[in-house]
Amino acid sequence: MSAEFLAAIKRGDRDTVEKMLRSDPRLLETRDENGTSALLLSYYHGKAEIANSLLSHRPDLDIFEAATVGDAARIRELAARDAAVIDRVAQDGFHPLGLAAFFKRPEAVRALLDLGANVRPASRNGGFTALHSAVADDTGSAVKEIVRMLLDAGADPNAQSASGGTPLHTAAFTGDVAVVEMLVAAGADPEITDKKGQTPLDCARERKNSEAAAVLHDTVTDRRRG
Repeated sequence: MSAEFLAAIKRGDRDTVEKMLRSDPRLLETRDENGTSALLLSYYHGKAEIANSLLSHRPDLDIFEAATVGDAARIRELAARDAAVIDRVAQDGFHPLGLAAFFKRPEAVRALLDLGANVRPASRNGGFTALHSAVADDTGSAVKEIVRMLLDAGADPNAQSASGGTPLHTAAFTGDVAVVEMLVAAGADPEITDKKGQTPLDCARERKNSEAAAVLHDTVTDRRRG
């Protein structure tokens, strides 16, 4: 039954999820083969209605769920019981700060940083830091707010993921000019290459992100002039 429940979550079948929960509320505790909870799975698959439905049945979130949904009060509550919880690693390899950054939860990011969360560790899945996660897309004004918080807390703008990409590679790929400028101002190296041999400028040009490419081209030119 648990496999059927998780499958319904992934395909966004709210009626089936609700019906199964009424039949067996213990399904809320279901985890997949990677140890990912049903609630997190709904977020990973972009099923907002399912996530809201599960949240209505699940008041006691763990640290990873609280970070994902942006429940800063719950984060502080859990940290008051066990301070080490803020830097725990989920079974799927992600830290609470990375999840909060990826899902654009500035209140959760602030809470975790205020509690002393380490801003530099990379995920065990892909080698992504919280800064990588923050710039993974350019949706909403929260991106810049979170990037600023992370940089101010000491995030490394030149950290490379398992594929060699830096946060600047990602910002160049998405074309977020403001974030590109923030990262460059914080010391991001525009000439670092990933494992494909591409620089952030290459990424911007490949995606036809002309404004980001112009910023990066000027930055590289200025650096070479000394």
